Amino acid sequence: MSATVRAVSRGLRRSGTAALGALLAAAAISAAPAVADTASPAGAAGPEYVALGDSFAAGPTLLPQDSYHTDPCLQSGVDYAHLVARELGITAFRDVSCSGATSANILTTPQPADLPGGSSVPTQIDAVSRSTALVTISVGANDIDLAQFATRCVNLLPPPLGTSCAATETAGGVDKGAELVDAEAPRLAAVLDAVHLRAPQARILITSYADYFGTEGCFPRQPFWPQDAAYLQGLVDRLGQVTEAVAAHHHAEYVDFIGPGAGHDGCQATGNWVNLLVPGHTGGAMPLHPTALGEQNFARIIVEHLTGS
Repeated sequence: MSATVRAVSRGLRRSGTAALGALLAAAAISAAPAVADTASPAGAAGPEYVALGDSFAAGPTLLPQDSYHTDPCLQSGVDYAHLVARELGITAFRDVSCSGATSANILTTPQPADLPGGSSVPTQIDAVSRSTALVTISVGANDIDLAQFATRCVNLLPPPLGTSCAATETAGGVDKGAELVDAEAPRLAAVLDAVHLRAPQARILITSYADYFGTEGCFPRQPFWPQDAAYLQGLVDRLGQVTEAVAAHHHAEYVDFIGPGAGHDGCQATGNWVNLLVPGHTGGAMPLHPTALGEQNFARIIVEHLTGS
């Protein structure tokens, strides 16, 4: 990634990537900010980048943890947003992603004081203003309790000594998981509309989650029966499809991490971009969250999307 990153950084002043630099810079200076931005570094110049999202974006437990939201949000200094800002040379940067965040926590509801550290977290949308030129967003899984859903699918013993969550959730011909995912669309639309209203000239990128299970998991190394692993990944894929459709109609660009992550799922002993319940050798990540290697690759994918590199 380093050679590509160096080329991207240089390219902000040239040819194809110069268009990105011009767009971001123009957005940053096109109007006086409607909301004062007090968190950007003093004297920071150039395009302003704000990162929003949940723990998938924040990178909990990946060291080093960032000082801005260390206690309440478990935000890493090497999450994908930090890496994107660093690699594109963006100094006017605010990462307000926070572990446990929902779309409501982005828009209207501060996260509660029972977070680690005992402090509440302001709504993330407050960080976005008319001077913001780039926004990245990863959100949706907590709205539908996807992680809790996954834990209900854990089976330590082989069939028939347990219950298939896929069978339970689709009993009677009604796919309750799919219904939850589809109901997420209006919440995602509300987030994108609010960001666009505050930063009408910004490029707004909203991401998928990841390839967690591959095609059918890897039971018994990871405690998900094949049909349940396939069902869970199907819900993640479906949420990506819903996100892509919403982005297309709400002033945003969709960035897919699932397709590029094929072969880097949580079943891989090495090279895994995410962990499942039993960590792979690419450690340092919470269960069902990106590894450091995953954050590096998600940053690479975003940079390539932004620059066309």
